Amino acid sequence: MDQSLSAKEIERLLILGDRYLHQGKFSASVATFEQLLPIIDSSDQIAFKVQRGLVKAYQQNQQLEQAIALCQLMANSEVAAISLWGEKFLANLVPDAQSPLDLQPELSEPTESLPLPDIKLKTLSQFKQYCQDNLLEQLKELERSRQHTLRTMFLSGLICLFSTWCIGLTLSFWLGVGISLWFYLFCLILPASIWVIFCRGCIQVYGLGFKRNIIENIINFIDERGRLSYAAHLFLENKRQTILALTRSQILRDELEEPDSLQQEDCVYGTIGNTNIFFAEITVERVQGRQLDEFGIENYFYKSVFHGLFFEAKFAKNFLSRTFIVPNDIKGKIITWNNWRGDIIQLEDPEFNRMFRVHGDSQIESRYILSTNLMRRLVEFHQKAGRKVYLSFVDGFVYVAIPYRHPLFEPRLFKTMLSFTPLKEYFQDLQLMIGIVEDLNLNRRIWG
Repeated sequence: MDQSLSAKEIERLLILGDRYLHQGKFSASVATFEQLLPIIDSSDQIAFKVQRGLVKAYQQNQQLEQAIALCQLMANSEVAAISLWGEKFLANLVPDAQSPLDLQPELSEPTESLPLPDIKLKTLSQFKQYCQDNLLEQLKELERSRQHTLRTMFLSGLICLFSTWCIGLTLSFWLGVGISLWFYLFCLILPASIWVIFCRGCIQVYGLGFKRNIIENIINFIDERGRLSYAAHLFLENKRQTILALTRSQILRDELEEPDSLQQEDCVYGTIGNTNIFFAEITVERVQGRQLDEFGIENYFYKSVFHGLFFEAKFAKNFLSRTFIVPNDIKGKIITWNNWRGDIIQLEDPEFNRMFRVHGDSQIESRYILSTNLMRRLVEFHQKAGRKVYLSFVDGFVYVAIPYRHPLFEPRLFKTMLSFTPLKEYFQDLQLMIGIVEDLNLNRRIWG
């Protein structure tokens, strides 16, 4: 990797190029990726992302010769993943490179049709097989690392206790005093502090980069055409957009008031069909109280309001009214007493009504949005995943919030990593979000 740019600056340019691509600024995207391509080592993992983005930018910018040339170079790569992607995308580029005069007249006639979905939904059995083929060895390696880390921490703790005992005996003999429990605990203060710092370092090193690798593998499995991109962290302006989106969604609170604190990580963004999407793992907190310390500085106490996946998709046209879908639990029934989300929408599906409550400003549009396919998808998710899901449809946006009890894919030191459950949960969540977008894209009653 070229040392003239730091790794952080390279990642910033990569995200900037992707952003230009999804915003339709194809010339700017080409220029950004072309700036990166010569300074990236071909063996570096980020090289594939730069090449992939540049191919798509070339295609959209009508630079088909450059796109085909770079795609052929990727298809000849010795790296299997790069070669496979290059071959698949090359098949999409070749028809685009043909002259209109070479096409048959009957094929050149425009026909009205709905945009086809770019992402084909996969089955859980397919995903399980993919994990066994591509992730199992990584999980086994992480499990070995976890056990090694635990052994290291345990042995270092024993050494710390034994060495402190020896130091205590030496000091007591030198001072001519008898050793007691309090004297031993006093001697333990410094070694224990060092041991705690050592253990924190072990925990930070353990599983370093694991979360990013897992999510990227799942995204690549779901999206073979490379329409979705991943970033561990985005910049402040992107975080600001997430805060505005969460506020606009009105999922967590009735007032159009921004949360006091929002943290986001593991962001995925791109397109499904013609629809721009974004989702991330977020933590939302509200100020619970505050107090002044001895220096007169205010300290705030925060209460967690939401932790989980937050999803946003922007459609070409706006909804005429608002529609909210909440779980049919105690919290959902309390919402009914507050009519700020609109009237209760009564639907004909008894199974759906048992699991969810629907509120909206328009009975007609809410019924149009909640097609049979969409209701079936939500019911199946509730039955299989057994977790809550909140949705809102506001101003041409669809928002989905799925709470999580624990941080997503964070390696846990005292729990085995050879579990399929967290992988399955994340896969099911992505399938639900993508399915909702595709259902809405194909719903003629909404878009006319």
